[in-house]
Amino acid sequence: MRTQLTKYNSKLALLIMFFLSSTICAQQGWYNMNVSFGGGAIFFKDLNNGIIGNYKTTNAGESWVFMGNITGGSSLSFPLQTTGYGTNANYILKTTSFGDNWVTQINPTSQFLNSISFPDVNTGFACGGGGTLIKTTNGGNNWFIVEPINQSLKFAFYFSSVFFTDVQTGYIAGSKYAGDTSVFIKTTDGGVNWNVQRFTISNWGVFTSMFFINSSTGFIGSATHAYVLKTINGGANWNQVMIPTTNSIYSMFFPSASTGYASCFGGQVLKSTNNGNNWFLQTTGTGSVLYSIFFINDLTGYCAGNNNTVLKTTDGGGAPIGITPISNEVPLDLRLEQNYPNPFNPTTNIEFSIPRSSFVKLVVFDMLGREVETLLNENLAAGTFRADWNAAGYPSGVYIYILSSGDFRETKKMIFVK
Repeated sequence: MRTQLTKYNSKLALLIMFFLSSTICAQQGWYNMNVSFGGGAIFFKDLNNGIIGNYKTTNAGESWVFMGNITGGSSLSFPLQTTGYGTNANYILKTTSFGDNWVTQINPTSQFLNSISFPDVNTGFACGGGGTLIKTTNGGNNWFIVEPINQSLKFAFYFSSVFFTDVQTGYIAGSKYAGDTSVFIKTTDGGVNWNVQRFTISNWGVFTSMFFINSSTGFIGSATHAYVLKTINGGANWNQVMIPTTNSIYSMFFPSASTGYASCFGGQVLKSTNNGNNWFLQTTGTGSVLYSIFFINDLTGYCAGNNNTVLKTTDGGGAPIGITPISNEVPLDLRLEQNYPNPFNPTTNIEFSIPRSSFVKLVVFDMLGREVETLLNENLAAGTFRADWNAAGYPSGVYIYILSSGDFRETKKMIFVK
């Protein structure tokens, strides 16, 4: 009898371990929460309590409550943990109970509103089609129209995003309906005066999203251009930072100064871990358009899109595309292998091992010491990984690849022959 009981307990323990390991594996990277809704803006005040569109959760997304048709919306801004504002079509909404109750405020225009920003609980701005910008200074009890662009021209513009870092300093990104000009507009006096920068769409793209880390450093996402725009001087100058997609960027979010994410068309998520200077793609398992993205901290975040898509990650979205885990056995030391094949044309694989969770960087240089491509710049768990490099866009020659993590640094050479 004791033997049978021991066997039973052993089988039960194995089943429990299998279930736990399956659950853990299933929740690595981005995973679909299998809900009956999608789209909508996202805001979480902590790990458990959040809002996506018209739905609210108090248990980290395990279950959701429908708040009503005129609630939440396509854009959310919470200056306080329980007090927030949203836009839903041409409605302006306010809650003081973190979504339990919402009141509708009067929109002085008939335009749909795309974006809302409250730098404090009383002062807020919302923007939308027809060059619309409205402002409140009393918590939304009254809204009035602001005209950052000449009234005779404003109806030609579609404002996609408004972002205020404080009550005085704010930004608008948008484009013309006709499709020949995008604009970045800035105020430093609370919207009394505005500076308008115009960009040709053929060179800069249609501005679709925007996020500012502080009053100096900000980013603009665009449509059908393989870069994001970055400024470090409050928008006076912009640099084009290359990204591995030409799909439209719909939403951007930086939970910290170094770590940022962007959600895109086609189920793509971009991530940066070095202040937006380099971006890489992550696997999401969906092809749905991802309209909004939000992170509670550097690792835990949500994405929402069409086709009832809500995605979640608790590990920063997992490894970038092109970095493949080979084994999760903990190696004895940090090691960089020789690439294979070598020589190669045009792709090669680079294997490396790390004995503990750490920040790892893998970069390719040419023989003049110029950085060619960053393959990895990310926190990884302990294990053995393979990085893929496609050199089709580069000339034949000898290249150097360097793996660094903490005080460790190892260098190897490889030969590309077309």
